[in-house]
Amino acid sequence: MKLLMLFSKKETLNQFGTLLITFGVISGIFALLSGEGAEEFAFQNWGQGLHDQVDLHSFFANISIILFGILAIFKLLFKHSILSWNGSGYKQINKGFISTVIVFLSISGIVSLAITGDLGGKLVYENDNILIDKTTK
Repeated sequence: MKLLMLFSKKETLNQFGTLLITFGVISGIFALLSGEGAEEFAFQNWGQGLHDQVDLHSFFANISIILFGILAIFKLLFKHSILSWNGSGYKQINKGFISTVIVFLSISGIVSLAITGDLGGKLVYENDNILIDKTTK
């Protein structure tokens, strides 16, 4: 019951969400690095015909990491007061504007990530160059 009460607080949920986004960005960076190896594998085994599809998938993967990275930075700096923006020579930051930017980055990141996943799925499952052994059922 105490655990449920802990996570029912708005600030706790906000902090947990920021933690998830931050770890998501870190793991996404590793996914991008492993994707570079997969790109080489695809070209060697399936030919250069996939080049445009792989480039588009890679583009949206990079955009997703950039959007979620900026989102994590905005949340850490502005929502969790890591830096003292008031009284330190900085102008008062409009919290409504920051919240709008965070929502925009969140929605944009989700859309970009969905496109990345769709393109990756099409690369693997709708590619005529991939030979699948259908006799091993």
